Amino acid sequence: SGFLGAGKTTLLRHLLTQSSMKIGLVVNDVAAVNIDAKLVRNDNMQASAGAGGSTAEMADTVELQNGCACCTASDELLDSIDRLLSLSARRGERYDRIIMETSGVAEPKAIRDKFNDAITYQDPIMDLVTLDTLVTVVDTSAFLQEYESRDVIANRPDLGGNEAQGGSGQRRVVDLLVEQVECADIVLLNKSDMVNETELKHLEQVVGAINPLASAYPCTYGKVETELVFGASGQAIVSKLNTEGHHRTYGKVETELVFGASGQAIVSKLNTEGHHRGAVAYARSQQRKRKAEDGASAAAAAAEATNPSAAAAPAATQRQETTAAIRFGIRNFVYSARRPFHVQRLRSVVLAWMPVKKNTAVSHEEVAAANASASTSPMKAVIRSKGFVWLSTSHVTAHYWSHAGNFFEIRDEGDWWDAVPRDDWPQVKAQRAVIESEFEGWCGDRRQEIVFIGASMDEPAIRAQLDECLVTDDELTEYLQKFQCA
Repeated sequence: SGFLGAGKTTLLRHLLTQSSMKIGLVVNDVAAVNIDAKLVRNDNMQASAGAGGSTAEMADTVELQNGCACCTASDELLDSIDRLLSLSARRGERYDRIIMETSGVAEPKAIRDKFNDAITYQDPIMDLVTLDTLVTVVDTSAFLQEYESRDVIANRPDLGGNEAQGGSGQRRVVDLLVEQVECADIVLLNKSDMVNETELKHLEQVVGAINPLASAYPCTYGKVETELVFGASGQAIVSKLNTEGHHRTYGKVETELVFGASGQAIVSKLNTEGHHRGAVAYARSQQRKRKAEDGASAAAAAAEATNPSAAAAPAATQRQETTAAIRFGIRNFVYSARRPFHVQRLRSVVLAWMPVKKNTAVSHEEVAAANASASTSPMKAVIRSKGFVWLSTSHVTAHYWSHAGNFFEIRDEGDWWDAVPRDDWPQVKAQRAVIESEFEGWCGDRRQEIVFIGASMDEPAIRAQLDECLVTDDELTEYLQKFQCA
């Protein structure tokens, strides 16, 4: 995946000329004429003619036209793969890989969900294929500009916005940009020659913070080692997860919960919750690490006070590391609570926080310094925040908090599991254990659980202002009476 102009087709053409594997292609261009497919076919015909080969030696290509693989043409996606497999069977030649190039505005999570649904409903095609690796191509030179954009997709034909269909055209550019990075096993920072070394390293940090499960590789003209993209089967993580698993598996312990002893991903009804849990696990592991480091620093300070000369060299090294951390270090924390937000107070806080005029966490160092005082909003240093929200207006509905750049929304994410009849829960024991692990007293799984990712964040201010949004004891009593809670 990747926006129009990021370099997806260039990458694809490079892989086809450099790999000796037998490859099938699904190329999704929602225009009436599938230009990307024609480019790939021309490459294959030229290569075949030069080598004296036949059309059977070319990469077989199936086109998805007049529809996006993640929405209007989603059913056609699996049908296209089935056509390739039928062709392979007739020839008696097995594909090593089937590659899909999506449209510029395709949503990778929706495509992954399509495969997960096929597994859930035991589609026979999933006995023959597996979604192995999700690759996102990013235009390194334009990332910051798009991150700070307030545009909706439909107003950006340069990014493929004219391809957007239905309501997807009203989605914010930054929202889709972040999804493409989050929902990837590999992020290729293409056009890396168009930024300087400092900017590139900073972008690598930003991408790593948004998606610590992915591997990021700078490249130019899509030229990367084929093994990086194809890799060893089964090594990719994100492609194997549903959104539930994605959220949980940013931490090692949580990976075991989602995958189980066999290493097979658990596919179930556990949608967005899992995507969020991985970020929570990762953030909490980083918090524990920082506490340990703070303890070690305190011990070192005490030792230095006793014998300053003996500690001089380590202290100098520590100062250097701290400087690097301030310059590139992007940290995270989890805001958690087990009582609902008062809707009006939360609304007031969010309106005061957003929109952020300039995000200092993703801006280059000199730009960030110049704009550090441009806004009093603590969100100016936050790259990404996401998670579950419990509102005082409903005891049944879970809401999802999503923020990136100038985009912010709180959306209905379905019912809390505690509000779902137990007979409708997944029947697999491991899946039920994942659900029950979030339960606490009368709250069930209702909670505030928001991950904040950024650089030099004012964590106390964010926590304090969100704490002010929680219902008071008297308001909680009213809530319990209103919804007849135990």
